[in-house]
Formats: sequence, C-alpha cells, structure tokens
Amino acid sequence: MARGVSGLRKLGQGLATLAVVAVSVGAVAGGAGLIAGSAAPVSHVAPAPVPVAAMAVEMSAGYTVTRRFTGQIEAAARTDLGFEPGGRVRQVLVEEGDLVAEGQVLALLDTSILIPERAALEADLAALAADAELARLTLARSDALTERGVRSVAAQDDARLALQRAEAGMAAIRARIAGVDVRLDQSVLTAPFAARVGARLADPGQTVAPGERVLVLFDAAPARARIGLPPDLAAGLSVGDAVMVDLGGSVQAATIRQIRPDLDPATRSRAVVLTLPSRPEAVLGNTVALILEQRVEEPGFWAPLSGLREGVRGSWSVMALEQTPQGDRTVPAAVEVIHTEGARVYLRGQLPPGARIVAESPDRVASGQLVLAALAVGAAR
Repeated sequence: MARGVSGLRKLGQGLATLAVVAVSVGAVAGGAGLIAGSAAPVSHVAPAPVPVAAMAVEMSAGYTVTRRFTGQIEAAARTDLGFEPGGRVRQVLVEEGDLVAEGQVLALLDTSILIPERAALEADLAALAADAELARLTLARSDALTERGVRSVAAQDDARLALQRAEAGMAAIRARIAGVDVRLDQSVLTAPFAARVGARLADPGQTVAPGERVLVLFDAAPARARIGLPPDLAAGLSVGDAVMVDLGGSVQAATIRQIRPDLDPATRSRAVVLTLPSRPEAVLGNTVALILEQRVEEPGFWAPLSGLREGVRGSWSVMALEQTPQGDRTVPAAVEVIHTEGARVYLRGQLPPGARIVAESPDRVASGQLVLAALAVGAAR
C-alpha cells in the first residue's frame, strides 16, 4: 500500500516537470519570434543639408591701408616779451588768455627816473640854444665891423667858433634826449602781432632784469601741427596738399604748410607741418593724428574674419563650396592672411574669382558635408 502511494507521488512530480518544460519552450519560441521581427531591415534617411551663409570671392589687385601718425599742436608763432632796460613794473594791462591786437600796449615800466632826466636835458638844450643865438648875433656884428675895418679878423673867428661850439653842444644834448626817448619807448611793451596771451610772468611792483620774460604771446593765426612721418610717406606729399586729421575726435581737413628736408636724428622721421582749421578745439600742446591712406599692390580678396578657420602651426583656411549633383559640398582651401582691418581680412589663396566660401562659422560644418548656402549680404564689407 505504501509502495503504491509512493508511485503516485513520483508520477505527479513528473507531470509537473513536463508542464514547466513545455511553458519554457513556448516562451523561448515566442522570444525568438520577437527577435526575428525586430531584425527586419530599416530604410536609411540622409541628413538634411546644414544652412550656411556664403559669399562670392571678388579678387582685387591690392588694398588700401589707413595709417595714423600722431603729432602735437603748436602756435603759428610764439614770442617771449620783456623790457630791455629792466626796472620796476608799473602796470600789466592784460591777463592770461586775452586776445590782443597788433600794437596794443600790454605792460608799462616805471619811468619816474627818466622824466626828470629828460627835463634836465631839455633845459640844457635851451641854454645851449641861447648861447648859440648869442654867438650868431655876435658873429653877425663882428662881420659888419670887420668889413668896415673896425674889428679884427681874430674877433670874427672867435665869434664863429663860439657858434659852432654851441651848435655842437645842442647836437649832443639832442642825442642824449633821443636816448632817453628810446628808453621810454622800451619801457612800454606792445603786441608785435595779433595774439593771445599765453602766460603772465610779472606783476605790478615787481623788479625785472633787462630782457627778463614778462609775457608770453601765441600768434592768433590758425594753429599748426608738427607730425613725424616715415621718409617714404613724406616724399609722396607736397606743400599745399589737403589731408585729413583727427582733431579732438573730429576728422577735419588740414593743409600741408611745410615739409622739413632733414631727418630727426632721434626718430629718423621727417617733420611735416600742417595748418589746422581755425576751430576752438585746436588746443595748443594737444595731440593730433594725421590720417593717411597707403595703397598696397597685392592680389587677393576680402573676407569676413568670421569666415577663417585656424589650422595647425598658425595656418589658416576657408571653407569653399563646390557644386555636386546632390547640392553644395564643403571643401577646405588654404589661405594666407595679408592684412586685417576690423572685422574683415585681406586673404591670398588659390581660389578662382566668383568662388563661394562659407562666410560665418565654418567650424560648424565638416569637409565634404552637404550644405544649403544662402548669400550673406555685405559679408566682406
């Protein structure tokens, strides 16, 4: 009996095992079907062309370089004024910055010593004039008496010599008076030309030495600028040429007044003197920039700085576009940077006229990639 129960238990375990195996086989078969279904071939979709901004290459025989040279503004003329005789300053009639006319009185020296001296000389001159008149009358009477034989010839000679001595003394006195007048004239400072007072170096009551500076005048004529240029550039300019200068942030026209024939030993440059426009912003001593355009004959083309790609060892390239049946395709082209100007560069490379290049962000596309090119307006301007 026990042996029969044990047999039935073994039979039930065997049937359960068969059921599990059947379920496992079904699951494996279903998984294989799913895997086979997922392995079915899928159709390939080509990537869409990348839109890029492009520009056409316009070849040029050369380019123009704008160069700036800095100089200093100076007056057309500068004069240091002082009293020749020296003495005590009586009055200064102008202030710094005043505009004065030619011949205007600017300062006076104390002449209280010269006035009585001149008066004394005039008194001496009057006395000698009286002596001369007396000698003239004596000579006239002596001539009349000598003709009648009443007076001797010696007396006549004495009268003549007395007149000559009086006249000589008068001449000497007149010369001394003229000397005093010169000193009086030198005690008055006048403007030699229309000018602006730059500096006032003496005040009333101050004693100045002969020739010591009292006032500094700057010519009221339009200011000038002195600018050093390389000899080759200066040789291409001529007196009277109109040039452009940057004066206080404002670009204005100026005229070349003079070109020095020698070189500055320190800078090895030639000085060019410009006549500036008569504007208030031309402050003496301020800086001014001369703007010159220089033509460089070098074949090449302009491109935007954003169209350059940096390579290894300092090399540069642009991404050119070639037409294919599938559309525009990118091709790298080596170039050489000749000149930079703001946001554009002047390049030299083996690109034919009319060739198109990527004008912006060429690193976004790879070599051989299809792109959708759109014209970039003003890309190389």
